[in-house]
Amino acid sequence: MQRIVAGRLRGRKLLPLPGAAPVRPTGAKVREAIFSRLFDQVRGARVLDLFAGSGALGFEAISRGAAAATLVDRDPAVIRHLRAQAGVFGVEAEVTLVNADALAFLGKAAAGGRFDLVFVDPPYAEVELLARVLTALADERWLAAEAVIVVERARGRQGSAALSLPTGLRAEQSRDYGQTSVDFLRAAPPSR
Repeated sequence: MQRIVAGRLRGRKLLPLPGAAPVRPTGAKVREAIFSRLFDQVRGARVLDLFAGSGALGFEAISRGAAAATLVDRDPAVIRHLRAQAGVFGVEAEVTLVNADALAFLGKAAAGGRFDLVFVDPPYAEVELLARVLTALADERWLAAEAVIVVERARGRQGSAALSLPTGLRAEQSRDYGQTSVDFLRAAPPSR
């Protein structure tokens, strides 16, 4: 059973995912490592959790003081699950749920401002999808100045090769945790 690691919801259980949902939740140790690296960048942040799945990253961010989180997932059953989870945690006002494909979501006009922190955790096998999502995210309408993008992907032959980053994003750090690689990227202001 997954739990929130720290913050005001610390120790609270994440509801079990629907049986058929093809989701790979971010483990507690990886989540703890990610948020330790982010430290004070979470408090007050506007968070976007693409490929939300269990919602572990978005709810962890809310627990640690994020102002708001938008969780995007294409599976309606997952969105229903996330709605129930937000209700159990009492954070409905802080969480916006979007039932959409990540690329379709990023193809629309950004409503409500730019994001300070973005989690990108696509299915590990979809390496090309990751590149397309990063390119769409680099569009300056989505990211606040100096926004942080956290990418979770498979460690190994194809997954952990250096990311090819579009203009507008720069790599800061990459860490491996078991079979998972986590890349910390930052929105780079356009050069003049």
